[in-house]
Amino acid sequence: MTFRRSFAAALIAVSSLAAAAPVQAGPIAGTEVAKLFPGQFEAQVKGYRVSFAGSRNGTLMGAAYGQQDKGRWFMQGSSLCVSWNKWTKGKTHCGQISQKGGWYIASNSEGELLKFRRTDVAQN
Repeated sequence: MTFRRSFAAALIAVSSLAAAAPVQAGPIAGTEVAKLFPGQFEAQVKGYRVSFAGSRNGTLMGAAYGQQDKGRWFMQGSSLCVSWNKWTKGKTHCGQISQKGGWYIASNSEGELLKFRRTDVAQN
């Protein structure tokens, strides 16, 4: 797999993320997901590190390996859905979140997509 293809897969996985209250064992409820926004996060996706910020109004800003993108997030039931303008070509990806050892784990029907954690509270 080429770097570009691997990087795109990593960014698609980031699109499936969500966040919630810090002490949860199972899936995190959709009402808890939005509580971390605004916020700044780091993610690890197939060995790649991606940084992103999510605002309260649903906008996203991301950066990874010198590339930047903008997107949006919204709730669909108990899943957080995200789309990136370039990284996912506007396609929306949704995922359920659970927590383990200080990291949030995003999963879908194909298994674990990524792990991520909050790095700071954003000011927007």
